[in-house]
Amino acid sequence: MRFAQLATSLSVLLFATSNALAIDFLSQFGLEGRYFQEEGDAGQSQENGSAWAKPELYFEWNDGSDRLTFVGFYRHDENDDERTHGDVREANWLHIGDYWETRFGVGKVFWGVTESQHLVDIINQTDLVESPDGEEKLGQPMLKFSTAQDQVVLDFFVLPYFRERTFSGPEGRLGLPFSVDVDHARYEADEEEEHPDIAIRYAIIGDDFEVSLSHFSGTSREPNWRFNGDYANPKLIPRYPLIEQTGLVMQMIAEGWLFKFEGIVRSGFENTEGEEKRYGAVTTGFEYTQAGVFGTDADLGWIMEGLWDERGEEATSFLEHDVFLGWRWALNDIDSTEVLFGAIYDPETHEQLYSIEASRRLFDVFTLNMEVRAFEGGDPLPTTTAERLQAYADPDPNNKTGALQNEDYVQLELVYYF
Repeated sequence: MRFAQLATSLSVLLFATSNALAIDFLSQFGLEGRYFQEEGDAGQSQENGSAWAKPELYFEWNDGSDRLTFVGFYRHDENDDERTHGDVREANWLHIGDYWETRFGVGKVFWGVTESQHLVDIINQTDLVESPDGEEKLGQPMLKFSTAQDQVVLDFFVLPYFRERTFSGPEGRLGLPFSVDVDHARYEADEEEEHPDIAIRYAIIGDDFEVSLSHFSGTSREPNWRFNGDYANPKLIPRYPLIEQTGLVMQMIAEGWLFKFEGIVRSGFENTEGEEKRYGAVTTGFEYTQAGVFGTDADLGWIMEGLWDERGEEATSFLEHDVFLGWRWALNDIDSTEVLFGAIYDPETHEQLYSIEASRRLFDVFTLNMEVRAFEGGDPLPTTTAERLQAYADPDPNNKTGALQNEDYVQLELVYYF
């Protein structure tokens, strides 16, 4: 695999040069436990445990103008073989010039400002087995060139290799109506995963605002779906089409207010009817922060966002006409205690998604994280294969979260830093 060869070559370079360079080594080790309120639709376990490690190596020389970075990741999961996996998150060389910089290797890039979803963020593939919110990403092979003049930043990307999205296995949780056949993914591009993608981003960054316009041309990070045709052992096959996506991100700060906007126009991607239609989608809203609430050092942030997808009922996402409300509570204490509560509500279908994310540092070298997710308002999918096949053939646009209705869970994670 070209990606594996690239990652291995860069890793060897990092260690080969370690004698001549100062090394900054960081590492994290985590233990995670999940408890689901109910068994999975296919009888999957309510309890799940896993352990993970994330080593990081950093080298810097030439007065900071050159930098080598390596970030690895590995998780072992007790139930889900697909979630037991490793990845090179980053392995790259950065060179900084007077008004420009280049980055070569495996990297991570984030585009976005909103809380509920990130429409514009498209460079890296989603590592979906790690978290259902799509925040975790796989490392992406890239050549990046950036130049900056005053308040303007221009980024250009060549992405020579595509990473397929990860999905839960038959014993994993938060899956789809059927198991995913990850071994037979299909592509629109004849070169398949070796089709080169390109992206460009133009940003204006001020003291209290940021505006960026981006365009991506290449293989979609999100797949369409095909049925494998086996009614005795039905599976979904991911198909990755070629798309064009233009994105706009805006953010402005005004005293305690933070206004956010993300919008895209995309073509080449199929809707739920199997039709390729150009469409637009927007997420926009605000966050207002109250400092020193209740006479304490704590800050309380009030978040509200609207989510809209032009495809409506034909959208492949269930976030097509929804409202997000959230509260961010930061104690500003010595242990960096933070809690984020969020709720997404669809006023037309009455489907709801609730989430809690909390973290607190313990004894300087540990962090305790908690995550809660609950799904309400939809109808669980039928349990028999025949009924589920019928539901797949004639999907209910008002029950897009049906596969998640039995997936409420609580997760605790202890992370050790060394």
